[in-house]
Amino acid sequence: MNQNPKKETNAIPFFHSLKTRLVLTMLLIAALPLILIVSITYIQSTSKAKDDAKANLVWQAKFLESSINTIITDNKSALKTLASSPEVINFLESDGQSSPDNIYHQMDAINDMYEDKNTIVLSNNKGMMVLRSDKGTCVDISSRDYYKKAFSGKDCTSSVFVSNSTNARNMCIAVPVKNMNGDVIGVLHRSFDLNDFHKLLAKNSKEAFLVDNTGILAAHSQYEIKVNDKPVDFSQSPYMTSDVAEDTYESNATGHATYVSYIKEPVSGYTVCIATSVSGVTAQARRGALSGIILGVVTLILVAIISFMISLNFIRPITEVEESIRALSDGRFIVIKNHLNRKDEFGHIIRNTNALIEKLRGIVDHIKNSSSTVGVSSEELSEMANQIAATTESVAGAVQEIANGAIHQAEEIQTAATSTGQITEAVESVQNSSNDVNEIATKMKIASEESSASLSNLQESNIKMTSIIESITEKIEATQNAVTNINEHVTGISGIAAQTNLLSLNASIEAARAGEAGRGFAVVASEIQKLANDSETLAQEIRVVMDELLKDASEAVVAAGEVKNGNIEQQAALTETFNSVQGMLKDIEHTVSGVSNINDESVTCVSSNKVVSNAMSSLSAISEENAASSETTSASVEELSATVTSLSESANDLSEIAERLNKEISFFK
Repeated sequence: MNQNPKKETNAIPFFHSLKTRLVLTMLLIAALPLILIVSITYIQSTSKAKDDAKANLVWQAKFLESSINTIITDNKSALKTLASSPEVINFLESDGQSSPDNIYHQMDAINDMYEDKNTIVLSNNKGMMVLRSDKGTCVDISSRDYYKKAFSGKDCTSSVFVSNSTNARNMCIAVPVKNMNGDVIGVLHRSFDLNDFHKLLAKNSKEAFLVDNTGILAAHSQYEIKVNDKPVDFSQSPYMTSDVAEDTYESNATGHATYVSYIKEPVSGYTVCIATSVSGVTAQARRGALSGIILGVVTLILVAIISFMISLNFIRPITEVEESIRALSDGRFIVIKNHLNRKDEFGHIIRNTNALIEKLRGIVDHIKNSSSTVGVSSEELSEMANQIAATTESVAGAVQEIANGAIHQAEEIQTAATSTGQITEAVESVQNSSNDVNEIATKMKIASEESSASLSNLQESNIKMTSIIESITEKIEATQNAVTNINEHVTGISGIAAQTNLLSLNASIEAARAGEAGRGFAVVASEIQKLANDSETLAQEIRVVMDELLKDASEAVVAAGEVKNGNIEQQAALTETFNSVQGMLKDIEHTVSGVSNINDESVTCVSSNKVVSNAMSSLSAISEENAASSETTSASVEELSATVTSLSESANDLSEIAERLNKEISFFK
């Protein structure tokens, strides 16, 4: 054996090295308490810094709120004093007739006291300004909320508004002016330029802002708000939605964490807010923790050096064992000669490694002697398996052809059986249809017979109707003749009436000639004349009636003739229809007979076709069983072929194993 092998540089990656892991483990053991201490210190200092910052914010907010409250309270007191002045009351009650000089003097005194340029305004009970301390233009403020509230008798502070007179962002304090009876007769208010509050906020805080009683930003310490700037609405902020008068909370409204402390000024309802960045608060705590981190880094460096020295004592025997095992992986047996006298676990590892190497050397020698015998046997087994596989493949091919033929035959028989079944269904459908046609023909025959009988009855009724119409015609004609005779007699009556009338006239003439002796005869002649006139009138009336009756009789004769002619034509049509129905009845009888014959023959076809279909189904089942048996046989042969192929492959694998074993054994020197 080669005892001085060439060393290979099969280096272990740095982070996988046991030495690295030992050093890192000891560093971790040292770093954990250090990190824990630094973290606790940082958390405590950060917490204290946050508490101190919040307390400072509260103090600043209270200071600013107190300053603003003092301004608002003092102005309110000054306005209430001026509102109760007799000069102001007299000026309003006199509708501006009294002198305003004293009032201007008091307004100037108030402005001088506060040393600002804000304006004091007096308005009457109609909302119209009547006096201004700056003697500017008086305008109507009746629609302003602060005027309405003050005029109702309550002191008030307005929200942010833009003055129509000065075109500046203002807020104002308004108080009512009352007469001696306690009635409100006007309003006195003093405006404040909100930029004055900006100056106050900027002077006392880095980030402070004032929000009016509706949530609109009134002033900010960092910038002046212009008249044309869009109003900033804070109405949904916690200090507007909460009933708490003062509080401190953390906000992210500006895009970064901020502590906000607020206090509501009780007189105006305005809210004073002080804010500071959370990151700025925690920066000081981070600087305090930096010294501890530096001390910890120095400690970790010392721990790393000590850990490296300890790891070398552990790694050297392990390296000896690793080199021996690496030589074994190259087929060389190298015994470790160093560190054999160590009493610790590494000494046991080295001695056990040497014993393992000696044991492996004996086993390899024994395998070398046996590997050649295995190679010869595997080659013989591979040749036998190849022969069996070839024979099995031939048998499998023949069986597969038989199975394919049986499957094809079964498919064709199944197709024929399907077609036969379809024919059976079609013949059965024809049979059902012939039955339906037979029933329909029978019903048609019955209906035709009933129609023929009805037509025969109708023809007889029509003949009787013709006879009746002829009889009616004859009677109407007789009536017409009678009416003509009556008319002739009425003419005679009219003639008699005329003669009678002429006779009565002559009698009257003769009575007149007779004088007094003929007076009675004259009366009789008069009555006869009256009777003749009545007879003539009655005769004329009878003649009119008879003429109408004669006209109606003539029209009835014409209508009866038309009905008679129509009835004769209808009788001829009924005769033709009756003859057609008789012919149709004979055709339906022939149709019923033919449909009956078709039905009988279709029954025979159905019976015969069912016999053929059953035979085809049986033949298809037999073919399918044969195909299944062939497939089973083919599968068995294929399985046998697969088994033989597997045996051949196993023999080849065994041969390859033998060859590989020889090569691997040759690896050992």
